Amino acid sequence: MNYHETKIRVQYFETDCMGVVHHSNYIRYFEMGRTEMMRDLGFPYSAMENTGVKMPIILTECRYLFPATYDELLTIRTTIKEPISARIRFEYEIYNESGKQICTGAVELAFINAETQRPCRPPETLLKVVSSGTF
Repeated sequence: MNYHETKIRVQYFETDCMGVVHHSNYIRYFEMGRTEMMRDLGFPYSAMENTGVKMPIILTECRYLFPATYDELLTIRTTIKEPISARIRFEYEIYNESGKQICTGAVELAFINAETQRPCRPPETLLKVVSSGTF
């Protein structure tokens, strides 16, 4: 199975008074992983929007297993496991510096026509890139 990895360091402002990452930041980490994966596939969000397609989030899931703390280097592993249709599902695993899995989750996005705001097919270029499995 192919996946993409993004590394980030926990910033002080992302933590609470105990130095633990606030739960809301994991959704932001997912977005960082997804954005970097799309960029590395050669299809950044700007390219998607240039085709007249937007991708609103329709579902988020997050399971917190262990806390992340200030200044830890995290690895966000992003995967597309399901075939792309009128939606795309990204799945995530986040690991701390010692390789311990601290979080899992998923985000689903729909493909919509920017003008009509109606569901549409994903761009063919994206389908080809993802189906090639070169990430």
